[in-house]
Amino acid sequence: MDELTLTATQEAELYRLLRFYNREADRCSAAHAFLAGCVMAGAELETALLLMVNIYPDEAVATDKCPRKKKAIKPLLDWNLGELLRLAKAAGWLPSALVYGQDEWSSRKAKAGDYAEVVREMRNLAHPARYMEDHYRKRVTRKHLALVFETINSASSWLYARVEKSLVERMKAEGWTPTKKRRPGPRKQRRPA
Repeated sequence: MDELTLTATQEAELYRLLRFYNREADRCSAAHAFLAGCVMAGAELETALLLMVNIYPDEAVATDKCPRKKKAIKPLLDWNLGELLRLAKAAGWLPSALVYGQDEWSSRKAKAGDYAEVVREMRNLAHPARYMEDHYRKRVTRKHLALVFETINSASSWLYARVEKSLVERMKAEGWTPTKKRRPGPRKQRRPA
């Protein structure tokens, strides 16, 4: 499983990039650069998912959704956001109720993993051909970026919940018993300027 394991230097750099993309998305929002904010937020989501695969490689392999090249699992840093989302939904890190590309969109049925696909589509508008095909003669607006930020916050909550669950399991296995269950306060919600 060396393909799914990052070096300490790579992991540290991804954590730095996670913070960097978050700050850049906020700066783009403040500057009314809504497409650029969507691109930075999409990069933030991709970075978070790379780190999740690095933390839980056994779960990733168990999904049988790891992208392959010549029958071998591709090195983690070669994965794209679409591949990471497929795996995250299969692993249950991001719940999903719709099948991307097959089901008609339903905001009543859609869950965090389904909205994460929307983030991927918005991020891909940085490609001219994709923009012409998916968003012809339309602008990316404050509302688009607000949806992307809301989705990133939701996805982060799901990913943090998975990490918290594994920490509690490990504490119990090592004999630690929490005296009182503490719930973290709400995360600061980002809003477009």
